[in-house]
Amino acid sequence: MATDNLASNLALHFLEKRPDPTTSSPSLNSQLEHRLAILDFWSIAPGSRVLELGCGQGDTTIALANAVGPTGHIDAVDPGSPDYGTPPLKDAQGHILASPIGSRITFHHATAAGYAESYTGPAYDYIVLAHCIWYFENPTLFPALITALTPHLTTNPTTKLCIAEWSLRASSLPGVPHVLTAILRSLIESKRPSPSAANIRAVLSPAQISSAITQNSPLKLVKEAYLQTNQGMQDGFWEVDYTLRKREKDLERFVNGKVEDRERVAIEGLFDAVQSTTEQVGGVKGVRCMDFWAAVFGVGN
Repeated sequence: MATDNLASNLALHFLEKRPDPTTSSPSLNSQLEHRLAILDFWSIAPGSRVLELGCGQGDTTIALANAVGPTGHIDAVDPGSPDYGTPPLKDAQGHILASPIGSRITFHHATAAGYAESYTGPAYDYIVLAHCIWYFENPTLFPALITALTPHLTTNPTTKLCIAEWSLRASSLPGVPHVLTAILRSLIESKRPSPSAANIRAVLSPAQISSAITQNSPLKLVKEAYLQTNQGMQDGFWEVDYTLRKREKDLERFVNGKVEDRERVAIEGLFDAVQSTTEQVGGVKGVRCMDFWAAVFGVGN
């Protein structure tokens, strides 16, 4: 089955308001195509046991369940409130569990580190994090997570740690506003007195992620790639549009808060850079996603 047909069929397992129950939106289809591209790079084998951390509403979970087939299983972990997100986690996950692939999945409401520290079951073949690292409240949580995962990554020498995250790299100009926005939103988050629930909080580059893994575990990089994101993905548009609309409110908070003038000026400059590069591509509707980075780590080849 062609990837686009597979994506549109898998998308039906995701909870979405659709006038026709036999079709899914182009945006959701693009999300599933993106997840299938990630799994193709990771080479998830049929029959595998997979631990997915930061599963959210389950778009990657769906693709993973398809990849492992009826003899595999996914433990999908997320710390979010059952009412978090659109659609809410409890509704989205319940919809997946009621689907034909639901028996292949167990959802767990827990932090990634907490789950890793308490898990005593069979070894996993893969531990995966797909577009979830930037949601962490603090960048120091990622090295701590790697430490917690290390026993599960070394008990079975064939277990692989698979990562997919935005790359902070753009192959073409329409992706540049997304890159700049990610850096800007991370800087804004670092100035908050308490963490928000934003999509972008702890921006780690591929080099920083790799370094955290190799310095806090015996794992080595097996393979990596910078890959172009398909044109239908709208994450870049969403983030840039939101950021430009929030400009005045964000800057007002920094003016009234305890932020030095030189920091405020730097933040203003980044807002200007996002604005100008967005105008270069014809406005927010011309913005595209930056490239993504995918990698596999293991104790052996």
